[in-house]
Parts: sequence; structure tokens; C-alpha cells
Amino acid sequence: MLIIGIALASCNEKQLEPINASKGKPMPVTNVSAEPIPGGATISFVIPKDNDVLSVKAVYTITNGKQREAITSFYGNTLTVEGYNDLNPHEVLLYTISRSKQLSDPVKVTFTPLESPISKAVKTAFITSDFGGAYFAWRNSAKVMLTVEMLAENTKGELQTARIVTSSVDSANFTIRGYEPKPQKFGLIFRDNWDNVSDVILPADGTIIPREEKMLDRQLFSIFKINNIYLQGDVTFTNWEGRDEYMFDGDVETYGHSYSGSLPVSITLDLGKQVRLSRLVLFHRHSGDNADAHYFAWGNPRHYVVYGRREPPATGNWDEWTQLIDFTQEKPSGTNSEYDLITDEDRQYAINGFESSFPQTENTYRYIRFRFLTSWENRPYVHPAEFVFYGEYAD
Repeated sequence: MLIIGIALASCNEKQLEPINASKGKPMPVTNVSAEPIPGGATISFVIPKDNDVLSVKAVYTITNGKQREAITSFYGNTLTVEGYNDLNPHEVLLYTISRSKQLSDPVKVTFTPLESPISKAVKTAFITSDFGGAYFAWRNSAKVMLTVEMLAENTKGELQTARIVTSSVDSANFTIRGYEPKPQKFGLIFRDNWDNVSDVILPADGTIIPREEKMLDRQLFSIFKINNIYLQGDVTFTNWEGRDEYMFDGDVETYGHSYSGSLPVSITLDLGKQVRLSRLVLFHRHSGDNADAHYFAWGNPRHYVVYGRREPPATGNWDEWTQLIDFTQEKPSGTNSEYDLITDEDRQYAINGFESSFPQTENTYRYIRFRFLTSWENRPYVHPAEFVFYGEYAD
């Protein structure tokens, strides 16, 4: 115990210090210049010939008042500063950092950023009436990640969040539905990765009136045939326990089934009247005893293209048709492995049906042709349970 006590008494408390001894302030960068870019600048410089310099740091404050930093090693000679959302002059301070973590004197560089990606996107945004709600669209030419909040009026007349999407695609459009055909407020808010937030964007007239949307009358539907013969290139879906008419009988427990041969296969529907189409909901075949036995599995359609015609087709030539939808189903969970790996979210998505929107247009169509390209397990057949169409009749 005496020896241990002496040993402990002789120990000094260790301090965390830089590995390298300080040699004083490092030399600053020289030959500094700034090339403006959208929402920022690329800053070039020459690092001093000093073996003690470890890196270069830029310190700057963006439009929303938040301070940011960018850093590069001594091997680099440029830094990019981003996050500005204005066209005003800005200052950036550059420091060299020594191996002992000491900073040099700052070198100031001034520049005026070009118009930011979020500002450009805001200028392209528009909101217009759609079936059952509002249609939102914008361009994102810089393809940066933007978070877009779609707003709708609540019962108190206040705007509240209806949907949020995050996207970096060049051209985006979304529709929110479930609203009565009466004047209502809708809005958009953009956010970027630097916490810049736009003002609320409103329709040109302040409010819009959603178009009335109805589920089409399936009693008017039929499989299109010429002299009781399927259109050239089409196949029957009356195979095994499936039947053509089961695909629009209002019962998701029944289904159509193409023959076991190869994909793609096609079939044509006559909707019975001219229609301005808004959306399609396609339901998977499933097993009553075990729904997961078929959802996202077997021959349930995965990739399909939908075409339309106003007048009855004379032949099966695809050139006579207008492509309206190209849709590939995905699980919300993002997993595409064996069908028994299905989350609750996946299951509910399949139960609700796979919704795809038709192009926003005043064109009317009566004849709809499906071309099924792949099934979920790459089976050589497909067996959709139900097609449900929405829109408004032209007459």
C-alpha cells in the first residue's frame, strides 16, 4: 500500500495538447480570387510554402444569418462556399491552419453570388386547378435537393401542410386531392439544404376551384374487340381462374390472368364514353387467406404503360395510340427482395391500390390500352385484380 501511495502521488494529471509544438501563426494564403456561382462562389488561392500548414478554412455567413465553414487540405487550392440566397456582395475570411491547430491572420475576399437554385425554382412554380384538388409544378434546373411543402386551406381558412416532397429532378409536378369544387387557398414553400426558405407562393388569383372528380362508371366498361376478335396484339385475360371482366367488376378479390407465355402482353378497354381522365388506381391480386402471398409477388404487374385513343382503333398498330402513363410500382419501404419481406407500410400501400396520374389536359379518351412489361417475380404472365378510373365525362 505504501508503494502504491508513493506511485500515485508521483503521477501528474495529463493535459490534451496538440501533437505538434506550436511554431506561431502560419503564413496566410495569397493570390486569392473568387468566381461567382449560383448561390455561392469558388474561391482560388495559393497555399504558402510552409510545411507547418495543414489545411485552409473559409468562414462565412449566408443570407439567413447562419455561419458556415468550408475546409480543404494543403493539397487543395480551391474552396466552394454555398448557401447564399441573394444578389448582394458578401465577404469570406480565409485562414490557414497549422499542425498545432493555430490559425493564420484572415484574408478577406469579396464576391457577389449568382442567382441561387432555390430562387430560380421559386420563379418557375405555379399552382392550378386539378381534379379533386390542386396541381403544383416547378423547374429545378440546377437539380439541387429541394424540400417542397404543399399547403391547403383548412376549415378555419388557414393554410396548413398537405404534403411534403424532397426532390432534385429537373421538372417536378404533384397533385393533392380530396377537396370540394369551391374556391380555396393553396400554396407552396421551398426549402434548400442551407435552410433558406421561400415566401409562401400562391396561385395567381389567390384561390383556385378544384375540378369535380368522379369514379368512372364501370358498368359502361368492356373489352374492346372488332367483330368479337381481340385487337391485333392483345391477349385474353380469361385464363385459369381469371376473366377479362373481373378486372373492372368492382371486386378486388377477383382478377384477370394472361396466359403463361411471355411478356409484354396488352389488352384494350372501352370506357363507354369520352372522358377527361384524372387518375388510374390498379389493384394487385391477393390471396384471401394470406394477402402477402401475392402482394408485390407472382404475376402482379410491376411496369406497365397506358395508352389512350379518342376514336376506336382500326388495327393494333401502336402508332395509333397516345402514351399517357409509364408507371413502375415500388414498395414504399424501398425493399425489392422476396415477397415475404413486406412491411406494414408496403401492405397498406397495396391494399389502397397503385395510383398513377394522367397528364393534365383537356383531351378526352374513350379507349384505353394497357401494355404490361414486367411482373413482380418476372413471371411470364400478369394477373391484375382491378382497374379503377377517375375523371369527368365530356358529355
